[in-house]
This record gives sequence, C-alpha cells and structure tokens, in this order.
Amino acid sequence: MRKGAAVFFALLAAASPLAAQTPVDPAQANAPVPDAGDRGANISVAPLRLELDGAATAATMRLRNPASRKIGVQVRVFAWSQVDGEDVYAPTSDVTVSPSIIQIKPGDTQVFRVVRTTPQGTAEQRYRVAIDQLPDPSLRHHGEFTPRLRFTIPLFVDRAAAQPAELAWTVSGDRLMLDNAGGQTVRIAGLQLNDAAGSSVGILRNGLRYVQGANNAEWQLDGGCPNGPVEVAALIDGEETRVQAQPACS
Repeated sequence: MRKGAAVFFALLAAASPLAAQTPVDPAQANAPVPDAGDRGANISVAPLRLELDGAATAATMRLRNPASRKIGVQVRVFAWSQVDGEDVYAPTSDVTVSPSIIQIKPGDTQVFRVVRTTPQGTAEQRYRVAIDQLPDPSLRHHGEFTPRLRFTIPLFVDRAAAQPAELAWTVSGDRLMLDNAGGQTVRIAGLQLNDAAGSSVGILRNGLRYVQGANNAEWQLDGGCPNGPVEVAALIDGEETRVQAQPACS
C-alpha cells in the first residue's frame, strides 16, 4: 500500500470504558466495512505511525470523512507501556493534540497537530493516539443504533536516540518467546514457525504485535513443544528476519 493511503477500520459496537483504555491497533483491521447507510461511516487516517525525533516537537495527522453526513471525533493521547508482555495505557500530558474534539464535514479532511510538551531525551517514549467516533445525536432521535469507531496509531518520541532493539528468540515447552533487551520498540508481523522438515508449527493468537524495549512477549504453540530445531520467520519493522532456535522440551 502506498504511504499515506487511506486505510479503513472495523466498527466496534458499544465499547466499554475498559476498552477505551485498551484501544485497537488500526493495522490489525485489513478490510473495509460497509457503512450501513452511513450510520457507522468509515474514516481514513494517515499516517499510520508518528515519530518525533531530535528537535522536532510536532507532527500532523489527517482524518478524512468519506461519508455523506458529518462525523464527530475525539482524539486523545495515552502513555503506552508493557507489563509482562501486556499493553498498559494511561492518561498523559506529555503529548497534546489539537483539535481534540471536532466534527468533520462530508468529504472533508481534518488536520490534527500532535505536539510534545517534554524536552528532548535519550530514551524512546511510547504513546498511542486514540481516535473515537462520537455518537450522532440526530440518529438517536430516530431510535437508531450508532456503532462506535475506535482505533489508535502508535507515536514514538526520541526513538532515534534509543539503543537499537536486541532480540532473542527461544522455544520452551509449548511457548515461543521473544526478549527485546534493546531500547527501541519492534513491530512483529507475519510470524511463522517451521520445524526441521519445513512444516509449519501452529501459533495461537498470532497477529500484529509490538514488543517494547526491555520487554518480552510470548505465543502459545498449537500442538505442544516441537521436536528438533525450528526456524522463526517474521517481518520485523517491515524487514524479513529468519533465525534458528532449539526447543527446550521438558
């Protein structure tokens, strides 16, 4: 897909308050959803990732409304960390976004300014810019249900100043594990595990995943511990990587 191309995201109905703190990565939605008569319209966003390095203090994000009615959106920034391989989100004032709440007219593109408020540092800081489609009051008057659109894009600050990722893959029992001893977050996609015969080993809950620096992640293997050496193949930050691992089976 071309850089800056429009990407459409899935509709999440009746999202809970907890879900607001655990927003969905837009790159995991790879197909457009019908707009159901514009009640839940598709929205496109570009770019799909933001970075602020060096003296840069601001970046721009664009949201386009292709629907035939106006759409209200709220944009917020959450601090993003990981604990025991799980994402954790928290409110932050380190980064602001303007405007934060706005209505986008049919066919219009709204530009948002994302600004850091902290001085330049030497370690990567991680955030999520969360976009929520607001309910349409005019539809509520007619007794219609309004689906809610919620997605996020990653924002990295001072990534270039951090130590590169340092990855180690291991297989222990029925688990494939990745340890990132470096300072930069890596994006893992297209993960595959092949045994010595070249046969694919099933990986449960295998989807797009980020592993932050000084953190780890694990995937459960379908079928238990593989016999003999395995090859781990993945797209890491868009680059194909293949490494060998020797399973430790008890």
